[in-house]
Amino acid sequence: MRILILEDNIDRRQAMTICLKDRFPQYPVEFFEASAAMIKCLAAGIEDVALISLDHDLELIPEPGGQLVDPGTGVEVSDWLAAQAPSCPVIIQTTNSRAGHQMEDSLRESGWTVQRIVPYSGADWIYEAWSRSVRDLIVNEIPKSSRHPVQHETLL
Repeated sequence: MRILILEDNIDRRQAMTICLKDRFPQYPVEFFEASAAMIKCLAAGIEDVALISLDHDLELIPEPGGQLVDPGTGVEVSDWLAAQAPSCPVIIQTTNSRAGHQMEDSLRESGWTVQRIVPYSGADWIYEAWSRSVRDLIVNEIPKSSRHPVQHETLL
């Protein structure tokens, strides 16, 4: 099982990594700065994803040579997910009210379990609200056998 996060801000990524390593060290975490890269990853296989966390507004990505590339938005990822069978919980973390509601509504209408968090006060929201939601969603949505794989010993 792994956790996938659309988040471009390095400080928020670091705070999220700290929270996840403390609470769920068994899950690899993959961060994405662009919606297309995350969708490509999801399209390759979503069955082993424990949780998805989506930001909406992403900063332009500087390319070598000075050009800026549009990384897309969280709505693009939520629209892609809404066309798929629900398979894991999703957290939406954005201050963009309109886009946040759009993402939340489309996912809920498609049967996904969704929680929405509006960021506040630097990274405090990650340590307080986001990490609590991650914990609750993983504990309540993922069967125990998937959360902590049990290794069986062969008796000789």
